[in-house]
Amino acid sequence: MGDQERGTAGGRWGLVALAALLWGLFFFRALFTSGAFMAGDTLRAFYPMRAYWASRVSSLEFPDWLPYDGLGQSFPGIFITGAFHPFLWLHLVLPFGLAAKVTLLACFPLALGGTYALVRAWGVPRAGALFAGVTFAFCGYLVCITNNPTYLQAASTLPLALWLALRFLREPGLTRLTLAGMVLALVAFAGDAQAFVMANACIVCLAALEPHAGPWRRRVGACALLVLAGGLLAAPQLLPAAALTAGSEPGARSLVEAQRFSLHPLRLWELVLGPFLADAEGTQGIPPVVVAHLVPSGGFTRTWVDSVYLGMPACVLALAGLAASVRHWRAWALAALCLLLAALCLGDALPVYGWAYQLVPFWRPFRYPEKLVPLLSLGLAVAAGLGWKRCLAPGQGARAVVWVGLLLALPCAGLALAEAAGQGWSQHWLRVRWPEVPGPVLQGLSANVLSSAVAGAVLASACAALVLLRERPALQGALLVALQWGALTRAHEPLYQLSPEELLTTPPAFVERVRALTAPGEPVRVASSLRDLPAPRLPGLRHNDALNLLQLSVLAPDMVALWGLESANEYLPGVSPRVRQLKADRVHWFTRLAPRLGTRFIAFATAEQRELGARLSARSTFVDPLMGLTLVEYADAAPRIHLARPECVEGRAEAMRRMASPQLPPPDVAIVECQTPLPPTPEGPLGALHVAPGTPEHLTVDVEALAPAVLVVNDAYQPGWRATVDGQDVPILPADVAVRAVAVPAGQHRVELRYRTPGLTAGLLLGGAAWLGLALACLGRRFVPRRRAAA
Repeated sequence: MGDQERGTAGGRWGLVALAALLWGLFFFRALFTSGAFMAGDTLRAFYPMRAYWASRVSSLEFPDWLPYDGLGQSFPGIFITGAFHPFLWLHLVLPFGLAAKVTLLACFPLALGGTYALVRAWGVPRAGALFAGVTFAFCGYLVCITNNPTYLQAASTLPLALWLALRFLREPGLTRLTLAGMVLALVAFAGDAQAFVMANACIVCLAALEPHAGPWRRRVGACALLVLAGGLLAAPQLLPAAALTAGSEPGARSLVEAQRFSLHPLRLWELVLGPFLADAEGTQGIPPVVVAHLVPSGGFTRTWVDSVYLGMPACVLALAGLAASVRHWRAWALAALCLLLAALCLGDALPVYGWAYQLVPFWRPFRYPEKLVPLLSLGLAVAAGLGWKRCLAPGQGARAVVWVGLLLALPCAGLALAEAAGQGWSQHWLRVRWPEVPGPVLQGLSANVLSSAVAGAVLASACAALVLLRERPALQGALLVALQWGALTRAHEPLYQLSPEELLTTPPAFVERVRALTAPGEPVRVASSLRDLPAPRLPGLRHNDALNLLQLSVLAPDMVALWGLESANEYLPGVSPRVRQLKADRVHWFTRLAPRLGTRFIAFATAEQRELGARLSARSTFVDPLMGLTLVEYADAAPRIHLARPECVEGRAEAMRRMASPQLPPPDVAIVECQTPLPPTPEGPLGALHVAPGTPEHLTVDVEALAPAVLVVNDAYQPGWRATVDGQDVPILPADVAVRAVAVPAGQHRVELRYRTPGLTAGLLLGGAAWLGLALACLGRRFVPRRRAAA
């Protein structure tokens, strides 16, 4: 190896070591403390789904059916469960909390490395590529979306997928197609359907804009082949999700719902200034009171992420690169794409998202415009890297950096002076829009704006000043990377949240109470009526830790899966439309319908006692005064599986009318939607049954019916279930609108119900064939020529 090659290799390993150091310093709290990521959906969905998957796979079973949410859903059919992502296997070999921490922390080197490789492919110097990688890896969205690993995994994989796609578009080949298709499928396996679709859209844009992709016929063919390969490799995830979409309502049911969690226009200033709306300590992110009055999120009390900041140096370089490339149409095309993404992120503030919802068929299942922010962040990070190449590379003019830096520094300095001198922003802008703003909130926001404006002015001026070091590019590059990393660390390091791992391993008081009242191993379903309640003030616990404890204590879905409890409430998007329809009347659901459908316990805020408690038929009541919660055991809870007399109705509408009436049918009567009349059941005892041990996907019941009846299983009526009576296929009938029933004649019979996710078998066969075929083809291309040469 020559001196030049050794120097090149040394430079690469030096950058790897520097990137690892920056990552380690940023996540020092996570790496060197026992705290676990637990904010938002990390606790509400990620931990329960991973725990369930690991428990089933460790028993050599595949989890088709998820009994812990909304009376039951398809596990692989729900896209966000990420049932095929390779990081799942960490939960089989590492302790539970550590596996989750490794999963989340691994996303950031992946994002940094993928962005680095992507911009290097366009000739950006190494320092500029590292700058772009740092920009995306530590941007506000990726750091704050540690509250939802599903979307973090998809967003962090996207740059690598685009880099491999770019390599294939430039030089199509079987190996490059295989690698690009595999990583594109990995975006789908992460569990974010919208990210997978948008990744394919980005590949189409690359095929159109890349100058070295060859003639148009080759561009179109290579692009189509790559999209097809990614889709085939992701078939085990895509086909079950498509089947669920066809038979359910997994996404937004209206444009209003689709546009919840829109990025508020005020937050566009965060791109430059930083998270000026978040509390200074980072313990709450953007407080609910600020969300309600300044940046409403469609009825939610929080924003999707607490920051969308990209760092002032990145903004300077991105704008400088555009200014220096005004005669290059590709630069304007990139700017136009970023503006389009920004318009989509703004959701209900502009009509663009609504146009996509109305005009693009596959857009209907998607929701939450703020989920598109990582695409905008990646686009601006790439633009910053290209701006580095255009303005700071040897032989390039850096005047644009000076002008843009000063133009951004001046308004930031003006804002800081106005706020420091007479509270110009807080008194003349904020108070006008929020006259009753509480004093502490006003002071906090004023301090945030002042510090953010000062930091912005200093950073923008520093970028302009560093142009003076153009004769020393190594020092200039190091200082710019340090400025960018420092800006992002100052803004975002406080925003990722860690909580004591004991919250995941210590059952709350209500769980212990439920266990004391039920037989060991008995499936138990609970309901939770908790609405948006403030976190309790508990000695020794921070705000977010107390909020997490409240969610666990009130038995909210899907966290009850951590303790082996099932939930009548839904949180995941694959819930049966029939279950959702029954819940239209909230009080009627919790007081009458939930116990009728096999729910034995309900937890609610003690303050709701007047609304719910007076109408509940309680066998026992348990109060947790510390959390302000009450647990009630329903006295009239129906058995999970029981025999009933069928009352036939013509369809779902009539069944819903009967179940919505104040006077429900007698407990031993089931409202059954019958295609043909069922034999009448005389008055008197119905018989006995015995439920054999099984799995969530296979239920065996030995029935001794004294008269014709129906076997009611109080689990969600969903496609994919089939039933047999004494080995003969029989139809499964909707009962009580939302659950399942099987007609059984008088006598002794064995009833079996089996579930298989619709589309899963076809997806596994198609995906397996694609993976195996590409692997064998790559091996064949590698070894066959060698054999010929040897011959």
